Amino acid sequence: MLAVRPALAEPPRIWDPGYRIVSPDLAGLPRLRFLTSLDFPPFNFADANRKPTGFNVELARAICAELELTDRCEIQAMPWDELEPALDGRRGEVILAGTASSAEKRLRFGLSEPYFRFPARFVANRSLQVGETGFPAALQGRKVAIVDRSAHAAMFESYFPDAEAVPVDDMPAAYDALKGGQADLVFGDGVALSFWLAAPASEQCCRFVSGAYMSHAHLGHGMVAVTRAQDQLLLDAINGALKAVEQNGIYAEIYARYFPIDPFGS
Repeated sequence: MLAVRPALAEPPRIWDPGYRIVSPDLAGLPRLRFLTSLDFPPFNFADANRKPTGFNVELARAICAELELTDRCEIQAMPWDELEPALDGRRGEVILAGTASSAEKRLRFGLSEPYFRFPARFVANRSLQVGETGFPAALQGRKVAIVDRSAHAAMFESYFPDAEAVPVDDMPAAYDALKGGQADLVFGDGVALSFWLAAPASEQCCRFVSGAYMSHAHLGHGMVAVTRAQDQLLLDAINGALKAVEQNGIYAEIYARYFPIDPFGS
């Protein structure tokens, strides 16, 4: 059985404090155009005036401010499938829209260090008592609703082979199983679960239990900013700015605005 370690609560630290980045001078850059989409809330979506907003959009503005390029900073939204052609066609310099890091992407583009990773979480009815044994021992005799044939189902099978999974078709079915008593817990994406817990549909029935669980093998390496492969100086500058906004607290401020219940918290 694999050793399972909950991740730390609060916004996850992406950067090793000892990791040094020398940010290049971008004074000659005529403009810095970030490309995003409007269909991935809370990361990028349209506000009441149909203008781009969300976690990624605010992070783009914070990067521009850190690089002292606010007066040359632009954010343009377009359909997801147009983002990479627009970058290739030099209609923008950076994609910041929730791109997942992958070996295939790395062959075609410049990818930043991950700026957000998705945790897996357990949610349980507030009446469930975990006891002093903690996880995974607390799963013994419990039924856990999981979307069948999903990445989280594979992760659960690998990490908790002795626990009983209750396969369901989708997350609404998992929530129904939890609220209806057919399952004692739900295991799934911590971000989606955090928004369900905060929504009226949950009827404040439930809460996170245990910690946040990470798995590169099952959940990927996280979301990255994307540049053209030849724009290495710009990519270095983006990485330097991402590290800086984490260290100066700006990242945490943006994070707190878009996650009413911390997907990494207790």
